[in-house]
Amino acid sequence: MNKILFSTLIFLSTFVFSQELNEDFLESLPESVREDVLEQVKDNQEQEKPLYRRSSSKLDKDDFEEYVDNYFRENDNEINEDDRKIFGSDFFKTFQTSFMPINEPNLDNTYDLDFGDVLEIQLIGQKDSIEEYQVLRDGSINIADIGKLFVSGLSLGDASELIKARVSSSFIGTDAYVSLINVRDIVVLIAGNAFNPGIYTLNGNSNILHALTMAGGISDIGSFRDITLIRNNKVIDTLDLYKVLIDGKSTFATRLRSGDSIVVKTIGKIVSIESGVMRPGSYELKDNETFNDLVRFANGFSSYADKSNIVLNRIDNGLIEVKKIKFSELNSTNLKNGDGLFIKEYKLNTVFLEGAVKNPGKYTLSEGTKLSQLIEYAGGYESSAYPFGGFLDNKKTFETNEIAKEILYNKFLNNLISNSSLLSGSEKSTLPLILKELKDSEVNGRLIAEFDLNIIKDDPTLDTTLNDKDRILIPNITQQVFVQGEVSNPGAIRYSPGKNLEYYITNAGGELKTSDSRTIFIVHPNGETETLNSESRLDFVFANSDKTLVYPGSIIYVPRSSSFASGIEAASIWAPIISSVALSITSLSVLNDR
Repeated sequence: MNKILFSTLIFLSTFVFSQELNEDFLESLPESVREDVLEQVKDNQEQEKPLYRRSSSKLDKDDFEEYVDNYFRENDNEINEDDRKIFGSDFFKTFQTSFMPINEPNLDNTYDLDFGDVLEIQLIGQKDSIEEYQVLRDGSINIADIGKLFVSGLSLGDASELIKARVSSSFIGTDAYVSLINVRDIVVLIAGNAFNPGIYTLNGNSNILHALTMAGGISDIGSFRDITLIRNNKVIDTLDLYKVLIDGKSTFATRLRSGDSIVVKTIGKIVSIESGVMRPGSYELKDNETFNDLVRFANGFSSYADKSNIVLNRIDNGLIEVKKIKFSELNSTNLKNGDGLFIKEYKLNTVFLEGAVKNPGKYTLSEGTKLSQLIEYAGGYESSAYPFGGFLDNKKTFETNEIAKEILYNKFLNNLISNSSLLSGSEKSTLPLILKELKDSEVNGRLIAEFDLNIIKDDPTLDTTLNDKDRILIPNITQQVFVQGEVSNPGAIRYSPGKNLEYYITNAGGELKTSDSRTIFIVHPNGETETLNSESRLDFVFANSDKTLVYPGSIIYVPRSSSFASGIEAASIWAPIISSVALSITSLSVLNDR
């Protein structure tokens, strides 16, 4: 069909010229076609070139095949930029506004009090009162009738016990209830390779992770694995963010104090693992970490990893070194900064098999599986199966056909606009109907394939290689042939072995005067279309004869005669193309309904 389609596009492109549309003619068009005509005319007027082409079909006729090839190539080889990021780089973008500590009163009892914290003390008993006390600069609180209590440096739990003891000794029969109602502010320095280093004010319940979040996270050259907390010129804590991101350890024992410094060191060696693992990407490794650590960071091997096929890509002194590594040697291999590991994956395809087979259903197949193998896996055909009517639906074929249909429709539409004043009365009624038929037709992704296992056995080159998401339908045998179009009695006619095309047309009442006998064509159950007097690769034509063979489930279509005035004889090309688009899927539905 593609060859006919390209011929059509070439033919039509030579007959485009500008004409004004007659209002009466415009009103006579089907509504959907009329709307498209008006839109096309408007677009034509806005373009420097007279011929408007929609965005999805902005290509010349000779560029169509190249366009389709490039489209699929670009999509197949599309690179996800996120895969190139160092693991963890998006963490702080996510938690920038949602992971900050709040100034909450109900902290755990391990919180150490200091200047600026505010306690609420409630007395119940001989003395009833509720008072707030801020920890003073000297570290004390001053309780009325009790005096100073030094609580700075004490945990909230220890301070509460001290206060309760003093109240109990001072006021007989009085209980004290202590709570922290406001947390002090602290000032810390964030230095090194943070995204926004500087001095920040936080509350006393903050930890290293909170502080880094305030600073926007880690810069492009900052380490996720080597972050230190310095207090009084001593390192008192370190943070490895991979323990947070991978192991989920999000709690930190060390709270920050005023005067603390957080230093983000420079990033260490980066090693990437691009395939064969659950989470491909680039990871920061410490000097003592091995391939096993890298795989753990990447969430383990994928189910399809081929551990016998591992390649190491390394840049050494400006030269790229690519070498295969045995799985047993990986942990002893000293990984270097910039190394890239590639683990080949077994590619599996999901294929759907329906219809007259012993075990229809969804099959997971290894790459390269042939159609005959799938039929074998399914237990073979049922006795009622009609392999000649087998239907293979392919994603790429569907997308190509959709593009082709849009290009063809736009070409037809522009010819209608350009030549509207030249059309005869019958042509004015026929051509818009052809356009509507094309617009309303459903495109499918049928890929013509051989389903006869005996033929495949004799010639293995006819065995189709299956692709991911392919859908296969094996219909049941039918005993009907369908005649459509310009005949007296369109419909189903019982199949008669050995009878040719003329037999079925005659039994459908013969051709009408409006038919175009030069372009009668037949859609065979396998999806292949041939015109009268044409030669098919399936040898449906008798030797030295014009008589075409017909098979059970074949669809014979007799188109309406139509042509442009001024010698533009296009109907002989248009009708088969348009009808092929519509009938290629009709043949499937007909077989399924019988």
